[in-house]
Amino acid sequence: MIDETDRQILNLLQADGQMTNAELARRVGLAPATTLERVRKLKQRGIIRGFVALVDPAKVNQGTMAIVEVSLASHKAEQVTAFRDRVSALPEVLECYHLTGERDYLLKVVVGTIPEYEDFLLTKLAATPNVGKIHSSFVLSTVKHETKIPIRNGSPDA
Repeated sequence: MIDETDRQILNLLQADGQMTNAELARRVGLAPATTLERVRKLKQRGIIRGFVALVDPAKVNQGTMAIVEVSLASHKAEQVTAFRDRVSALPEVLECYHLTGERDYLLKVVVGTIPEYEDFLLTKLAATPNVGKIHSSFVLSTVKHETKIPIRNGSPDA
């Protein structure tokens, strides 16, 4: 069960994952030991999956982003699993979503340059067995990029 205090903890940690336990406890109005135990339980339940540093891709020479739609040639279970395993192993693929509709998968791909994307496309993605069609679009600018999930009353685990 997620109560109001858990919602506060989740919202605060999503805004600042480096917040100390003491500061978190102060902001939610609990003792530090109690707050630490709540965070531990949220991790155990898989509600908190982990903590990360958000890196600016351009500042590490990975500023070319493509949104890639992939259609598979076959939808047999073993071929779909093989595709998923292959894509999951590609470091350039930051996100992969299985879709309904005309395309089967949507990938978020980050590389340094257009020639690097071409190499990724030809030697990795298109070379993956069972890939039928690929459609790439390059991101010109980011209008909104949010990692914070809204935690509200009525959440399924509430």
